[in-house]
Amino acid sequence: MNKIAVLAPNGGRASPYRVEGGALVKKVTERHIYRLRQAVGIDEAVWQEHRDGVGVVRFEFPDGSVREIEAHEFERRSFLHGDGARFAVTRFIVLADLTLAKDGMRALFAFN
Repeated sequence: MNKIAVLAPNGGRASPYRVEGGALVKKVTERHIYRLRQAVGIDEAVWQEHRDGVGVVRFEFPDGSVREIEAHEFERRSFLHGDGARFAVTRFIVLADLTLAKDGMRALFAFN
């Protein structure tokens, strides 16, 4: 699988993003979750730069779980938040709109 670093508009590396095959992947940390709306997002500038080249948007969470959504659905269902000055304009998607692609570590310790 070919991993390509995502570049920010200023030409620097846009961490925590990467492109794998046809997926734009973001490695999510706790601070990336918009708690009020229970959503995660991608910087709008990164999305605009890569939206035509990807078919899936994938989020990797700290617990090891992976959630994803088709790119056209991400664009349709997402909402913008941020003022562009203090906070980067970000395209958010609510967690409920994402499909679980891989369970996290917590599932390993679940008892029936």
